[in-house]
Amino acid sequence: MPLDVTTSHAKFDPAADAGARWTDALTDGSREVIVLLDRSGVPHFISKNGAPRRLLGYEGAELVGLRDLSLIHPDDRQRVADAFQHLSGESGARGTIEYRAKHCDGRYVRLQSSALNRLDDDIVGAIVVHTRTARPSTVIDSPQLLDRDAFVEAVGRMVERARLDKNYGFSVLLMELDRLKMLIGSYGQEMVDQLRGEMANRLLALLRPEDVLADMGGGEFSALLDGVGDRRAAARIADRIQKTLGMRYQIGEEAITTSAIVGIATSERPYERAEHVIRDAALATNRARARGRRRRAVFQTQMRIEDTRLLSMVAAMHEALHGEQFRLYYQPIISLRDGSLRGFEALLRWDHPREGPISPVSFIPIAEEAGLITPLGHWVLREACQQMVTWTKSYHTPTPLHVSVNLSAKQFDDDVSEHVEQALRDSGLEPSQLKLEVTESAVLENRELATETLERLKQIGVRVSLDDFGTGFSSFSYLHQLPYDTLKIDRSFVSRLGVGRKEGGIVHAIITLAHNLGMDVVAEGVETEAQAQQLSGMWCEYAQGFYFAKPVEAQVAATMISVGRRW
Repeated sequence: MPLDVTTSHAKFDPAADAGARWTDALTDGSREVIVLLDRSGVPHFISKNGAPRRLLGYEGAELVGLRDLSLIHPDDRQRVADAFQHLSGESGARGTIEYRAKHCDGRYVRLQSSALNRLDDDIVGAIVVHTRTARPSTVIDSPQLLDRDAFVEAVGRMVERARLDKNYGFSVLLMELDRLKMLIGSYGQEMVDQLRGEMANRLLALLRPEDVLADMGGGEFSALLDGVGDRRAAARIADRIQKTLGMRYQIGEEAITTSAIVGIATSERPYERAEHVIRDAALATNRARARGRRRRAVFQTQMRIEDTRLLSMVAAMHEALHGEQFRLYYQPIISLRDGSLRGFEALLRWDHPREGPISPVSFIPIAEEAGLITPLGHWVLREACQQMVTWTKSYHTPTPLHVSVNLSAKQFDDDVSEHVEQALRDSGLEPSQLKLEVTESAVLENRELATETLERLKQIGVRVSLDDFGTGFSSFSYLHQLPYDTLKIDRSFVSRLGVGRKEGGIVHAIITLAHNLGMDVVAEGVETEAQAQQLSGMWCEYAQGFYFAKPVEAQVAATMISVGRRW
C-alpha cells in the first residue's frame, strides 16, 4: 500500500511546518513503509526512505496518487479494510495484521502492519501504519503452513477423494532448498532460518487458498495442489515456484540468491496411501537433484526401479567393506622443477564380484547418502597410511614422499581428527607425510566445525590441501581464513591452458594468490607436455594427470619409487 503524501487530509497538512517536521522525523532512517489513513480509510504513503522499494520493488514516486488498497491481495483486501476501520472508532487503539501485497514483479509477498489511531492528534490527524515484511516465526505458526504430520493427513484426504471421484485430481510438490549446508556455513543458522521464513512467505503468497503448504523440516517444503492432477499443469506451477524462490532475498544487510529443486507426483497414477505419494515426490526430487541446480522432475515408475537398485547397491557396499572388494590406486604427484616423484594421491576403487569395476563417481555419493562414507573413509585412511609406511621402509628417497587422502564433507560431522591420530599411531607414519584434501564446498557446509577440525589436524602435524579450487561457492572469500598448506587447481582450468590468454591469466592469478598466502600449488588434470611447461613457467610447484601417469596399483607405484623414476 505504499504511497506519498502529496495532498492534505483531515488535520494533517504536509505543507505546514509542524506537519513537515513530523513527517521528516517519522521517516528518517526507518526501514518500514509508513502509511497514514484518514478518517475515511483512504491511504496516504510517506515514502522518503527506501522501504517501498525494499518491500515491494516500487519507488515512492511511482505510487503517488494511489488512494485505495489495490496492491493488497483480493482475498485479503476486505479483511484489512475492516481491521483499519475498527481501529478508527477508538482514539489510541492499536492493532497488527498480516496480509499479502503485490510486488512490482507480479508475485505476492507477505507483509505485517502495525497501526496506531492518532486521528485526534492535532499534528498527525491520521491512523499511522508501520509496514514491514512478516516475521518468519509468524509465518511458521500460520494455520496455512502445516507440519509434516498434518500434511500427510491432508494428502490422505485427497487420495481418498481421488479414489472415489475419477474426475478429481491433485499433485504433491516437494521443494528442496539448494546447497542448504553451504548456506548455513556461509551465513549461519539464524539467517538461514529467516531465509526459510521468506521462502514460506513467497510460497504462501503464490499458492491458491485451497492449496496446502507444509514445512517438512530442514530446507524442504511440500505443497498439495487441490484439483491439479495433470502433470503438465503441475510442472508449470513448479516452474513459477522455482522462478519466485530464485529471486534475490534481502535478509538483514545480506542479499542472498539461492534456488530450489522440485519433485512432482500427481494423481494420474492411482495411489492408496498418502505416504506413497510423498515417497514418489521425494524420488522425483532425487532425480531433479542429480540433474543439477534449479531442476524439476515428475515421478516416473522407472525412478522406483532405480531406487530399488540403489538400496541393493547400499547393501552391496556393506558387504564390500568386509569382503576386501575395495582397493586403493595411487596417482603420482610430480615436481615441475626437476620431474621427481614427490608423492601420491590415494584413489578409491570398487571391484564388484558380479558388476565388475564401479566408478567412484557412482558409489561415493551413495555412500555419503547412506552414511557409509565415514567407515569407508576410515578404511582409506588406514590403508593409505600403512602403504606409505611400507614404501618408506623399503625404499630410500631424497625427500620423504607423502600420500594425499580425500576427506568427504560428511566426515567433518564425525571427529575425523581422532581417526587421523589413530591411523598415524597404528601405522607409524610421520604426520608430515600425510596430506588431507578437502573441497571448499565440504568446508562451507559447516564452516565453524570444519575450521576447528582443520586447526586440530594442523596441530597433529598433517598437512591440508584445498581441492578443486575455483569450483566452490565463494573461493576467494575464505581462502585466507583457513589453514591450508596446498592449493590444487581444478582440472577444468588446466584443460583450458593454451586456448587463450584469459585462461592462462586465470591460472597464473590463482598460483600467485596461493604463493602470496604461503601455499604451494598442485595442478590437476595435466594431459599434455605444453600444459606442464606452461605451468612450470608460472612457478607452479607440482602437477598430476595422465601426461605423467594414470592412477596405478600399489605394486606399480612401488616400482616407480624403487627405480627413482623422473618425468
